[in-house]
Amino acid sequence: AAVHVWKTIVANTPRTLKEIMPVLMDTLISSLASSSSERRQVAGRALGELVRKLGERVLPSIIPILSQGLKDPNASRRQGVCIGLSEVMGSAGKHQLLSFMGELIPTIRTALCDSTQEVRESAGLAFSTLYKSAGLQAIDEIVPTLLRAMEDDETSATALDGLKQILSVRTAAILPHILPKLVQPPLSSFNAHALGALAEVAGPGLSSHIGTILPTLILAMDDEDVDVQSTAKKAAETIVLVIDDEGVETLIPELLRGVNDNQASMRRGAAYLIGFLFKNSKLYLADEAPDMMSTLITLLSDTDNATVLAAWEAFSRVVGSVPKEQLPTHIKLVRDAVSTARDKERRRRKGVPVLLPGLCLPKALQPFLPIFQQGLISGSAETKEQAAEGLGELIDVTSEKTLREVVVPITGPLIRILGDRFPWQVKSAILSTLTIIIAKGGLALKPFLPQLQTTFVKCLQDSNRSVRTRAASALGKLSALSTRIDPLVSDLLSMLQSGDDAVKESVLSALKGVVRHAGKSVSSAIRSRGCTLLKDLLQADADDVRSSAAKAIGTLSQYMDETETTDLVQTLLSMGTLPDWCTRHGALLTFSSISRHCPTKLCHSTSFPSIVDLLKDSLKDDKVLAQFALLCYLKYHCVSMCSNSCLFVEKFPVREASTKTLGRLLCYQLQFGGSTLQLVQLLILASRDSSTEVRRRSLSCIKAAAKINHSALATHISILGPAIGDTLKDSSSPVRVAAERCAVHVFQLTKGADYVTTAQKHLTNMTGLEVRRLAKLPVESDDSESSDDERRT
Repeated sequence: AAVHVWKTIVANTPRTLKEIMPVLMDTLISSLASSSSERRQVAGRALGELVRKLGERVLPSIIPILSQGLKDPNASRRQGVCIGLSEVMGSAGKHQLLSFMGELIPTIRTALCDSTQEVRESAGLAFSTLYKSAGLQAIDEIVPTLLRAMEDDETSATALDGLKQILSVRTAAILPHILPKLVQPPLSSFNAHALGALAEVAGPGLSSHIGTILPTLILAMDDEDVDVQSTAKKAAETIVLVIDDEGVETLIPELLRGVNDNQASMRRGAAYLIGFLFKNSKLYLADEAPDMMSTLITLLSDTDNATVLAAWEAFSRVVGSVPKEQLPTHIKLVRDAVSTARDKERRRRKGVPVLLPGLCLPKALQPFLPIFQQGLISGSAETKEQAAEGLGELIDVTSEKTLREVVVPITGPLIRILGDRFPWQVKSAILSTLTIIIAKGGLALKPFLPQLQTTFVKCLQDSNRSVRTRAASALGKLSALSTRIDPLVSDLLSMLQSGDDAVKESVLSALKGVVRHAGKSVSSAIRSRGCTLLKDLLQADADDVRSSAAKAIGTLSQYMDETETTDLVQTLLSMGTLPDWCTRHGALLTFSSISRHCPTKLCHSTSFPSIVDLLKDSLKDDKVLAQFALLCYLKYHCVSMCSNSCLFVEKFPVREASTKTLGRLLCYQLQFGGSTLQLVQLLILASRDSSTEVRRRSLSCIKAAAKINHSALATHISILGPAIGDTLKDSSSPVRVAAERCAVHVFQLTKGADYVTTAQKHLTNMTGLEVRRLAKLPVESDDSESSDDERRT
């Protein structure tokens, strides 16, 4: 109807519009700013129709009026102007607007910095429409002005909001122009705040710029200025939360790079953000948890204490985000990561047994326990084994103080599982872990003492050797916490009187451990009973039983009085000359064990010469008998040497045990100034033995002696040199390796040229070049020989 009236009374539409334009625009602007949505819609359509139908004829009138309208004190009218600009630019053709850019761009720029929020929001929509026509020109002429306005305290807030408005509509186009300015170091508090504010509206559009923004904010989180720290932290938190599912693929690698950075502040900040993300994000992050857990555990060995704490807190939050039923699937990952962190810490501390700094914190085990406990409770037999072993490895690098906080909730479930019918692998793993807990938990385990002792004794009779061995080790360590040892030792002695050899071996091993850790608490009556029973077992046919009994007596000898020791030595001297090979071997093994645990009782004994004579005779053990038997065979059968001679192959263990005892006695005498010549001569004799094992043992003993007191041993260099030189040409590779290691220490070849010359003089048949090759060997012992003597040294 209005159009009909217009056409009826208006003869020249353009001229009439020009005359009424100020009034018409005033009406339209008022309508566009109306609270009525219907009225705004009608006004917008009307303005659009004007531009579409009349185009260039009305634009010179409309645009100046709209630009002037931004000076109106009424905020609603200024908002109407912005809406009107959007309609005009949306309805006009691109070529029509080009000539008016000089007015449109400043107008929208002014509106974006308006003091009223609603006006800035509408200006943002107008900018989006302008960008369609002006493209980069709109950005180049508006964004720098807004950035400069942000540096002014009076206009910074409105300019920032203006940027937010245009960013909300044109994220991809605007961010590359804004970010380089905002992230330029040093980051100011306002710029950090601006990054956070822009991130709220940029949302997923930030994904491709994470690598530019996040490192700057993380470093600023450690700034000296508290305000910068706070705003940077808040901005970084905002950024990690606005990322969507697709953006996570960019965010996670960036965070992982951060925790592996060389700068502690970067590692610390990245670890914090990982924890914040997993605690507060609504995204599904379970697939990202494994990499994060592995990396954060490795960070528990970091050199920076604050980083260690941040990594532990982040790890707690990552574990907390994983569904309980999925936790056991991460056991292997956690074990590998703990092993990596331990190796890293060990390298840093040059091989010293280490604790992980992150596992010395209060409640450090709390985030780890659900993973292993869930595996122990609900996992398969294989998972239970993995969980038990992993728990032991974890506790091994945990401080005693930290362990005591959780020793009760850890130990209870392990004992219950150990009592059930699970495969031996599970039991063995749990026993190993309990041994570590006992060693570190100490008195905190007192409530479990009766239960543990009963369980371990029962496991000594298990059909599997590994279970029995680990039960014996655990029982020995547990005895150190007990106040009543006699009943336990009595029970073990009773078990020795029954059962097969395999059980006896385990019981003897347990008995040795109990005496070692709590021997002072064993009464003389029980000790006497044990010694009597053990001496009988020295004659056992089973090698393992015989060896274990000898070790148990050697450990027990530390607590014997003088009379008991004298009687024991006399008994062993008698046994050492008996025709039965097993009995002689048992006696020599016992002397070897005593020489390890308390050599002073042998060296200061009135029977010491007799002991040395026995050891000397034992170096020929079985040789004469074997030769005699062979000669008899040849005489009565009238044949020469043939394959049947293997029936008379000599036994070397007696000679090896004798050699080991001689080495230990020599080490003691070198330490305390006793006579050593005869002992050295006997070891040289052993180095020419027909058995490879005896020759190698002899060289190992000489090497250990040189490491204890080189100067004293050097007095025998004239006889040691040729002997070592001969073994350097031995046909057996293990003997040659042992000889080389021995030469390095006896001649101290690593000391310099003088020592090399000395060695060359005494090592017969060795050229200077060969001696210098030995001098280049590392001082540390080779892996081929790790004898008890060396470990003791």
